[in-house]
Amino acid sequence: MQQLQLQCRRRLQETCLAINDSWSEPWRFIVSHKLRFVFCMIGKSACTSWVRVLLQLTGNPAAQRVAASDRAAVHSMFYYYLDLMSFKNASQLASAPLKDYYKFMFVREPLERLVSAYRDKMFRVKEYFHTRQYIISQFRRHPSPRLIRLLAYIIIIGYEILCWLRVAMNKHSCNP
Repeated sequence: MQQLQLQCRRRLQETCLAINDSWSEPWRFIVSHKLRFVFCMIGKSACTSWVRVLLQLTGNPAAQRVAASDRAAVHSMFYYYLDLMSFKNASQLASAPLKDYYKFMFVREPLERLVSAYRDKMFRVKEYFHTRQYIISQFRRHPSPRLIRLLAYIIIIGYEILCWLRVAMNKHSCNP
């Protein structure tokens, strides 16, 4: 039975790689050679929380301080303590030395991801303020707060659907 499973797995890998081994743009991964893992980062899927855990696992006191800091600091400083690598195809993940590493990623239910992105972009993250204002100004000179929320929601829905479709259609690894 175990040999049959291995044959099926091998056939799945070969077929998947033959169909499409390249991604439209490089995909970011956190790699730990010490702990022998590859983590695929997907936004709005608890990525910050997992980066915090991985920083703690380094055992480095400076990395642990970064893990305990705010979200912006985690995202701007984690690459000082964790290796960030980009790959253009699944074959690179399946080759040495990463071939025997544990590979994992986390995904999120699409509607929850959409709502979370909307809240971040429209209410929490200050970096998007000018983008929000520009988008809204394209529709009305003096918009009401209700219209602002509605337009922002529609725009974010479109953006998130496109991102989610890109992940679902193009950004998959065929390695079980």
